[in-house]
Amino acid sequence: MKLRLTPLQHRLAALGILVLLLAAIVAAVAWPTWRLHRHYDEAIEDYSDRLIRYRRVAGQRPAIEDGLAAAEGAEFRKYFLKSASATLAAAELQGLVTRIVEDHKGRILSSQILPAKDDGKNSGPSKVSISVTLTASIIPLQMILHTVETNEPYLFFDQIVVRSPQGRNYRPIPGQSPEFSVQLTLHGYLATSGGGS
Repeated sequence: MKLRLTPLQHRLAALGILVLLLAAIVAAVAWPTWRLHRHYDEAIEDYSDRLIRYRRVAGQRPAIEDGLAAAEGAEFRKYFLKSASATLAAAELQGLVTRIVEDHKGRILSSQILPAKDDGKNSGPSKVSISVTLTASIIPLQMILHTVETNEPYLFFDQIVVRSPQGRNYRPIPGQSPEFSVQLTLHGYLATSGGGS
């Protein structure tokens, strides 16, 4: 069966096809243009946020430069061992530890300078290490460790081994604290001539 259209229906069908064709052409051009416009708006917003952050950081430059100048002018050498060579610095480190232990009623059993380990990085300060064996009761031991940690020049523990010489059946004597045997490795740093950083 053939569909017969009146001339008015022909015109309306042609007009509908023309409108659909124009809508398809507009959609084919407008949709990518809108997506591209949205992409560039997001990019502009992102770059504007970055620019604001960079300007804020750049505004902090004078304060950062002042802080660096103050740090460079500070007395940083007080945090390093004072001796000029690694051997003298190790002896200085032994003397510091001996004085701290004896001031807090501990006893040094042995003290040994450890060989320097070269890690291939010669840009920073030189590390000087010693191994110390001492005996002290619990409160003096706590004071010794605290003093070593808060001392100037700065000293650092690598390892600490605390042993009790008493056996399992040990019964404490009232008014007398047991002594502990402590083996520790500690190190300090020798300031380089380039500024100690």
